[in-house]
Amino acid sequence: MVKGQITQPQKILILAAIPHGLRLDKEIRKIESAIRRAIRRDMFEVDIRTAVLTQDIRRAIAEEKPQIVHFCGHGLEDGSLLLEDDGGIQKPVSPEGLAALFELHKDYVECVLLNACHSVKSAEAISKFINYAIGMNQQIQDESAIRFAQGFYDGLGYETSENQDVLERAFQEGFVAIKLENLSQAEIPVIKTRKNILSKPNKLNKPMDISLVVKFLAPCLPFLMNVGNKAVEGGARKIGEDVWRKATAVWSKLQPKVEAKPASLEAAQDVANNPEDEDSQAALRRQLTKILESDSQLKAEIAQVLSENDLTGTDGNNIEQNVSGTGNQTIGKMEGNAKAIGTVQGNVNM
Repeated sequence: MVKGQITQPQKILILAAIPHGLRLDKEIRKIESAIRRAIRRDMFEVDIRTAVLTQDIRRAIAEEKPQIVHFCGHGLEDGSLLLEDDGGIQKPVSPEGLAALFELHKDYVECVLLNACHSVKSAEAISKFINYAIGMNQQIQDESAIRFAQGFYDGLGYETSENQDVLERAFQEGFVAIKLENLSQAEIPVIKTRKNILSKPNKLNKPMDISLVVKFLAPCLPFLMNVGNKAVEGGARKIGEDVWRKATAVWSKLQPKVEAKPASLEAAQDVANNPEDEDSQAALRRQLTKILESDSQLKAEIAQVLSENDLTGTDGNNIEQNVSGTGNQTIGKMEGNAKAIGTVQGNVNM
């Protein structure tokens, strides 16, 4: 996150689609004017690309490597941005497509500002990879969009205290800029920050209970480590679709790290061969602890996946799973006032 003063030159890339009826030329002039007036204007470099097509955006970001990307144009109600392809045909670009684009540039892009109607869904998708993403939660009038942009870049150039977050302060300046004009749309701009994800309370435990992660993965590893249509079908059928879906999401994040270290891979293979062996689980737990303690982002992402439905059953959440047949097992544990919901048949242990 950006605290205190910006100490390195910042490149701002403005990408403007020019559909009929929008005053994007005025918005661009206001942005440039705000930066020229800034006390610390020497810290900013502005590059402007107009009438951008879908492929222009991809190329421009890769070529310029900006810290701030500002898009102005049309947004659709599903969160897509409306651009033109190489043939001049209007084409919506989905939030998922934009998120995939910015994932490629997460090492240097610090903030994405989507000054387009209904763009909050795209901002939320982008914030999985970029620290700050700003979008609009409904239709926004041209004048409000321009005032917000002007206030944002005014704020970006102001002196701030050491403890202030520069970009969140700039967002607030944009908010106030709309309010001061007595415009009714100040609540429309929304900021999404990646720190909201990284700091989200971890329901597995505080800190993360690696042993519970291993217990969760253990019955799934025989299928996860033998990927194929039959393995996927068998895993989902035996373990349950919801548990299988979550296990595959967790494993997809862990797998590259596990396979990069022979000791980790061997421990995972041992659990896959004998999921109930406690010594094998303990060895895998030690390896995953090393991996996750050295990668806080990965740890937070896995905690996010697991916390979507609490595995421990605490805080009043329920565990729902259907298990049948001899030797099958439930996944997770229950504490406090948790309730088990589902059907149990055969010689099944809980």
